[in-house]
Amino acid sequence: MTRIAVLIAALTLTATAAFAAEGNFERTLVVIGAPSLSVATGSGYVHVYSGSGSQVHVIGRVHVRAGLFGGDAEAKVKQIVADPPVKQSGNTITIGAEHGESSLFRDVSIDYEITTPSGTTLKAESGSGDLEIGGIEGIVIADTGSGDMKVENIGANARLQTGSGSIHATNVHGAATLQTGSGDIDLGLTGAGDVKAQTGSGSIHISGLSGGLRAQAGSGEVEVTGSPTAEWRLESGSGSIHANVGSAARFTLNAETGSGSIHVEQPVLMQGALNKQHVVGTVNGGGPTLRAATGSGNITIR
Repeated sequence: MTRIAVLIAALTLTATAAFAAEGNFERTLVVIGAPSLSVATGSGYVHVYSGSGSQVHVIGRVHVRAGLFGGDAEAKVKQIVADPPVKQSGNTITIGAEHGESSLFRDVSIDYEITTPSGTTLKAESGSGDLEIGGIEGIVIADTGSGDMKVENIGANARLQTGSGSIHATNVHGAATLQTGSGDIDLGLTGAGDVKAQTGSGSIHISGLSGGLRAQAGSGEVEVTGSPTAEWRLESGSGSIHANVGSAARFTLNAETGSGSIHVEQPVLMQGALNKQHVVGTVNGGGPTLRAATGSGNITIR
């Protein structure tokens, strides 16, 4: 076989593998009060926003890729559209649970667009796809293996996680836990509560915090604005740290950098010997401990 013939054969196989069939389905489920909603997709995006106070409306967008050795993609789409993975038992709704359990969903990607009552307790997962969630006042647990996450106007005690991707969360009403393997974390709070934020490689930016904090960046800057009503621990392997707490804040400072400078705008009553790279002391009479540590970077307290 000539090189040209081999190339043509390879391109033919690639085109066959890339062949896709698509279809959509819709379901409207009636609920009473605040439902419990679980949605999962192997590969695809998940968008969940608040809507009617008595209905959960689901739109699924099905994409099927034909395998290298054939397969009726159109038939698979028709089967999924006719009997989509949407189940209801009272106020408990499960969407997409069958994705990992049936050969029917092999080579299938389903995107979900959902509106649900604002008081919903939500668990949303995607193996590889972006997540968007807005207006959900119940507890939100969201996880994507590889994709970005956008969250706005949600209740306290949210748990947000992505394997590789950024997390952008605004108007979060209280305590929250955020974690990403690689990506930035941006968090804006409108209620009091403790926060945990961790990224393997990326920056962390938090505003409106009133509570305790554990913020850790493997490589990237950490910037926090708020009131330390409990202990703050700010850590970066290689990046600068900025804590904006105001001139009247009362706290006990323990700041250390391996190679960088430490600047504190508030007067500090020093403890121990003077050390430009390790500052320990009290501010405005002391209070919750503010610990800041970076391997290489500057530390600024305002």
